[in-house]
Amino acid sequence: MVQIELKKLKRKKLLLILFIVCLISSLIQYGMGNMTYNDIKYGSTFGWFLKNGLSVNSYYIFTPIFTLIGMELFLMESRDKVWNNLLTSPINIEDIVKSKKSVSLILSLIYSLLTFLLMLFFEIKLNLESINFNVVIQYFIKYMIHSLVSYLISWLIISVMLYFKQNLQIGVIVGFVVSFFGVFVSQLNMAYLYVVNSMFYISKAIDSTNKEKLISAIIVLLVFMLQKIILSKYCEKIYA
Repeated sequence: MVQIELKKLKRKKLLLILFIVCLISSLIQYGMGNMTYNDIKYGSTFGWFLKNGLSVNSYYIFTPIFTLIGMELFLMESRDKVWNNLLTSPINIEDIVKSKKSVSLILSLIYSLLTFLLMLFFEIKLNLESINFNVVIQYFIKYMIHSLVSYLISWLIISVMLYFKQNLQIGVIVGFVVSFFGVFVSQLNMAYLYVVNSMFYISKAIDSTNKEKLISAIIVLLVFMLQKIILSKYCEKIYA
């Protein structure tokens, strides 16, 4: 079923939109890195692009974009008027949801990987002689962790939007607000209690204690369980 979902996307403009958004956001960060202070470019210090890209995408982009992906996977069935046919077919609704979540995960990871590679390209362009491969690997792991946590947050939002029959635009707006709110929460001493900020503690993007990392992991686990519960309720609601 995952292959079927991927074939459907080939006929849509979603993949092109994701690529354009990723490219534009990365170019904006490249422009920021080329700004100077006392005749020194911000991006001339190795790691600036990787760190800035991680923060900007985690606080502003990953969650709303991943929400867009998940919502679109469901809503394109409604627009194409095939959702009712799927519900009357022998295919289990839970299997349909799982396949869409799998495709959403694949696209989310690809988006994050592309973002990481673009940031790495900028680093190589400005700081080739000071490249540290250990740091590159560490940031790759951080990008993947943030991608997975953002994916779980987005699916909590998607499950709520589907259950209450909200549209794609509202889902993306909620995703952005939830994500952006983390900027303000980051100023608090207990920021790790907010799931958007918890990913920074888990990935060690922020210096933290083992206790803070453990609590952050528990918060993410709760989000994972909550989105599964709501999606289960959504499936039951469809059959009712």
